[in-house]
Amino acid sequence: MVNVVIVEDDPMVAMINQQYIERFPEFEIIASVDSIDKLWEELKEEIPDLILLDVYLPGETGIDFLLEVRKEEVSIPIIMITAANDMPTIKKALEYGVIDFLIKPFTFERFEQAIEKFKAYHGFTTSSETTDQETLDKLLMSENSNEGAQKKGKAVEPDLPKGLSKLTLRKVLREIAKHDDFFSTEDIASEVGLSRISTRKYLQHLNEIGYLKDELKYLTIGRPITVYKVHGNQEHLIADFQ
Repeated sequence: MVNVVIVEDDPMVAMINQQYIERFPEFEIIASVDSIDKLWEELKEEIPDLILLDVYLPGETGIDFLLEVRKEEVSIPIIMITAANDMPTIKKALEYGVIDFLIKPFTFERFEQAIEKFKAYHGFTTSSETTDQETLDKLLMSENSNEGAQKKGKAVEPDLPKGLSKLTLRKVLREIAKHDDFFSTEDIASEVGLSRISTRKYLQHLNEIGYLKDELKYLTIGRPITVYKVHGNQEHLIADFQ
């Protein structure tokens, strides 16, 4: 489980951040505070895996906290979520080593990109005590190379997580292409002939790489379900797996 602390003095924004984080089942919010003083109190109890940090806070700012953390040599991945859009603030945040910087208002898709960037970093830095140049380069260069390929109009074939096959993914993609609107895991599972658990793994992977976008659908009775829809023009993906 990935432990998260939210630092935000606007209750509405804090609630949105919480709702976004709750869409990642492996993440858990252990505290939500509205000042740097309260954040330090939380850190005395437990060091989280990730902090979502605002800049403009009562008393000390988020930038002040970044500087203090550096001085204390405490290693905590941080994603800045703030209305601050001035270059000096952004420059300081990046120089102090934040994972990402989100300017309010932002979409869930952009938030998800920041979380995926953190997950890659977290997985890399906690998997072993040492690494080699090739593995390190994959982390440092993969995002830039993907962005470059997309800018040139080239399709970027995503790596498949362990347990997923290209053959089955091709079937899932073909069934997804038949849906013009949102669909559920059960919709695709029944068409492809997979279990819902297996189908969900493929849909979650496609969601993580940006092919799908997801939303919560609230039912009259029972818990809400996750539904998916193709995100933009992604026709190249089917061709990538032919």
